Amino acid sequence: MTTKTFLTQLCEHCGLTTDSVSYSEEQVENTKKITLTVPEEDSGLFIGFHGETLDSLQRLLRIIFQESADEKIIVNINDYRQQRETHLQELTKLAVERVLQGESVYTFHSYLPAYERFIIHTALAEIPEAAELESVSTGSGRDRRLSIQRKQA
Repeated sequence: MTTKTFLTQLCEHCGLTTDSVSYSEEQVENTKKITLTVPEEDSGLFIGFHGETLDSLQRLLRIIFQESADEKIIVNINDYRQQRETHLQELTKLAVERVLQGESVYTFHSYLPAYERFIIHTALAEIPEAAELESVSTGSGRDRRLSIQRKQA
């Protein structure tokens, strides 16, 4: 079985027709990037709250199809990952503005998975006026929170 067959059959089991779903796959170095496009009204079924279902689906595909420990599989549905990255970059800019205008610490209120925290760390590093700020993770597991604050002396 291939990833395409697996995902196509999964979509069929969820009530979608094969002609309403498109699949593409791209190999970039050691990463297999899989893009699945489903009807917009059904995308929530595969993405879930803050991408939790998408992350679980990606984890499942890694367990089943990952050929080596060096290979990565990334699944994207209806460009969710790009949209989420753009949203997180905008949130980072907002947080920077608030801290620079006097708020001592800005804490993101919801749990962010590691790759989303990485996006925020990276976005913060790319904002020139944020050179005096840092991002700090506190807590563990689902209670882990990310904050942006002034660097400690």
